[in-house]
Amino acid sequence: MNYRETIQHHIQQFLADRQINLGELSTATGINRGSLSAAINGNPPKMLSVPMLDAITHYMELPEGHYYPLYIEESFQEGGHWRRIKMLLIRCAEIGRLEDIRLILEHAADDLKQIPLIFETAEELYQNEQKEAAALLYGYVVESERSNQSERLAISYYRLFQMHSSNPRKNVEAAMQFIPHRHKLPDHILLDGLILLCHFFGAREDMDSFIKYVDELFEMVHRIAANKSWQQESFVTNRHFVYYYGQAYLLKSHYYEYQTMYDEFRTYTHGYADLSWFGRLSEAGEREVEQFKFIAKANSLSVEIRLGNQSVIPEYVELLQNNEDEILDGLITLIISANTHEYHIDEYLREFDEYLEPAADYLFQVGTYKEEFKVLRYYTLNREYAHYCFRKKEYNKGLDCLMQCFQSAVHLDNKDGIQESMKLLEQYRSEALGK
Repeated sequence: MNYRETIQHHIQQFLADRQINLGELSTATGINRGSLSAAINGNPPKMLSVPMLDAITHYMELPEGHYYPLYIEESFQEGGHWRRIKMLLIRCAEIGRLEDIRLILEHAADDLKQIPLIFETAEELYQNEQKEAAALLYGYVVESERSNQSERLAISYYRLFQMHSSNPRKNVEAAMQFIPHRHKLPDHILLDGLILLCHFFGAREDMDSFIKYVDELFEMVHRIAANKSWQQESFVTNRHFVYYYGQAYLLKSHYYEYQTMYDEFRTYTHGYADLSWFGRLSEAGEREVEQFKFIAKANSLSVEIRLGNQSVIPEYVELLQNNEDEILDGLITLIISANTHEYHIDEYLREFDEYLEPAADYLFQVGTYKEEFKVLRYYTLNREYAHYCFRKKEYNKGLDCLMQCFQSAVHLDNKDGIQESMKLLEQYRSEALGK
């Protein structure tokens, strides 16, 4: 770097052009005059801190981060003061200068001693919801970490899986990279990791993989409960431990419901229906217990309806009307049962007309569903409602629903769903035209 490319030269030139002295610059920026003199007139100059550089850049009426590329070059030529670099990484994340973060990581490629600091910074950015920047740092860790047994490596793979969980084009690779490292996570993080894997495979209806990770979660929560390790102060989870315990039973019950093994379904539903026996329940824990109680009731009614018990439909519809988050799954249950047992439920579906419009997927942007799982369920709703409409000879509405199936499958990049949608579209289009 020659003299004229330095930040020091640029500031000197600015002051000379505007005939501004150090005292005026000090007053305007709030930076100590001695510090300014050391940075601007020193030989060699003393590196400015990031806040000082930002204050001077603002005074010069330049864009935020204008001098960051030069600052990065100078920092690494000086040997890389890593606490300063961390501050710069955080500042780049705050103002969206991802290219500067990439430049820092390129310079850091040969300094493996800094992996812990970069990981620490990634965790800080992740907790502050600056996930695009955090992903770059986690990516550096997984590429640079030499120990395959590193907890830091496992957490980095897990964070990338978390951040890509709603991106159907990236999350498959992220999941496959995370899976071999999952057991290196500490238990309080692995609980969430296993639930995320269950959601991932459940959204793809890969039930063999789904039950594999459900069983891992089930064994784990019982081990933690038996050891009472969840009661230790160091065992800090995102939610009260009763949530993870209940989820293990809930996910087991989902598997057996999917397999139409209803005795087993009822056994595992009973396991989460009343968790009030759980010790050391905080207010948050009590809310989890109440939520599981509600879910158990909703799921039990759902199974009765799928088995053809029409007498519980009014109670189930009232439950859906009072709990918007349950409407998507509830409509699927009602329509599948009507198709399976060949009865009509128009009087109940009228209560949910707005949710059955062909373009109504935007209504499901809220709730507890992961993005992919939500789109999959919307695909199922439209497929089943299309069958229902064709049974009633409402061909145009049925074809509209099948078009929505196709769009949902494309959104998921689900090749089987795309093929099924095209086959159904052709089948019912031919039937409609033949009438």
